[in-house]
Amino acid sequence: MRRLTVLLAIGCGGSPTLAPDAAPGALVPGCAVIDHPAQFKSAAEFAPAVAGSLAGWNPDGRWFVTGAFFGGVSSVRLDRSDGQIVLDRDPTAPGSFNDTEIFVRRETPDGNGGTVLVAHRISNLQADGTLRVERGTCAGGQCVLCTARLERAAHFNHEGEGDHLALVSELRDPAWGPGYTFNVRVVGTLAYLIRQDGLHIIETADPAHPVERGVYRRPELGYSNDVKLVQAGARRYALIADTPIDVVDVTDPTAPALAATIPESAHTLFTETRDGKTLAYLGNYDGFCPVYDVTAPTLPVKLGTFNTGASLVHDLSVQDGIAYLNAWERGFFVVDYTIPTAPRQLGNWPHTPTATSHSNWTTTAGGRHIALHGEESYNAHLQIVDLDPDSPTFMSPIAAWQTRPWVSIHNLMAFGTKAYFTYYQDGVRVLDLSDPTHPAQVGYYNTWDPQADYASSHFFESAVGLDVDLARKLVFVADSPRGLLILRDTTP
Repeated sequence: MRRLTVLLAIGCGGSPTLAPDAAPGALVPGCAVIDHPAQFKSAAEFAPAVAGSLAGWNPDGRWFVTGAFFGGVSSVRLDRSDGQIVLDRDPTAPGSFNDTEIFVRRETPDGNGGTVLVAHRISNLQADGTLRVERGTCAGGQCVLCTARLERAAHFNHEGEGDHLALVSELRDPAWGPGYTFNVRVVGTLAYLIRQDGLHIIETADPAHPVERGVYRRPELGYSNDVKLVQAGARRYALIADTPIDVVDVTDPTAPALAATIPESAHTLFTETRDGKTLAYLGNYDGFCPVYDVTAPTLPVKLGTFNTGASLVHDLSVQDGIAYLNAWERGFFVVDYTIPTAPRQLGNWPHTPTATSHSNWTTTAGGRHIALHGEESYNAHLQIVDLDPDSPTFMSPIAAWQTRPWVSIHNLMAFGTKAYFTYYQDGVRVLDLSDPTHPAQVGYYNTWDPQADYASSHFFESAVGLDVDLARKLVFVADSPRGLLILRDTTP
């Protein structure tokens, strides 16, 4: 996202004048297209503000945007310095700040000869400490006005750092290149951390002191979103989801080398060894899910494909030749690949609540075959989906779980009746699924500190990928700003 920042003169005075809620009645969170030309040149183009409600208000710190989705923005940060205030640490867009409102307007080139206009206004401090935030945007001849609430950013339910999950170590080498940290897979004591700048192979025999052993970098900075490992005799290979898929020989962790490529454009992938063969299933950006025989990883052979009709297959899991596909706006599919040359659909949940079917994992709990299904959006939930084809609730949710609407769930894993998943700014969560209709939290770790220097306003930030070492009772977390985190797991 493009971050907006303001240098503002700070108001001063006594106690804040709290808006007598011109708000609950007036503040209706949401976004609407403006049906007339808008320039957002002044605060007069926004809703009326209660005069003086910001007098004496302390704005320092990060604030969540709640009630409406502002695209890739989840929060804003305000910082005072020498009588001024900076919004989102970008001093290039001067604005105004007084006892009634904050107002900032910025125009930037859109790269096509036009401009993008973004204006923000913050006003109406309430007795509960929340405020009104409005954002007007104009681009491509269309203007949109969004209204939401601001509330001071804090951990969910004002939790502490963690419960039954504790930090053992953290690794983010300053020498690492730019880019996002996406995912991690652990084999033995080696952690394979995939970042936008490449694959980092990390020795974790002493989890308190992880040491990088080697790095594989793609020729160009791409979008290497996922990694899976394949064992072929004495050799080990990493399959990196990108365009194309790189097959990297990682047998010597100090000298990873490209061994082959698969000519596909994949966001994610999943591997399975069945009937003596190792198969790789690809979640592609065109909505197809092809399957390859990678028993000999340097000689991959395409066996078949399935078309979900979606814009992409965002994620997938596979068990005994049955694939569970997250087909984004087309929903959640179950596809039989036991004859890989002729995959066939077994079921579909076509209308997930936010139309962003993102990730899944299957398990058996409470005597039921279920899938953990997560979306990736404002108001995303963890849904527990019934996978029994003889059940009247087949391919329907039987339970849901959520922290808060303005933080999205992300990647999922499950082992028997215990589910582990990343939750962006709400860190790592662990649920007991003994009764899958009533999931209960048994542990968490908050990887994200809203007031830390690394924190930004990005909606998709913090805990992203994970893997679990049950034998060593460790959870490995790929965290977008922090790198690799290793957590001790004492959940019951």
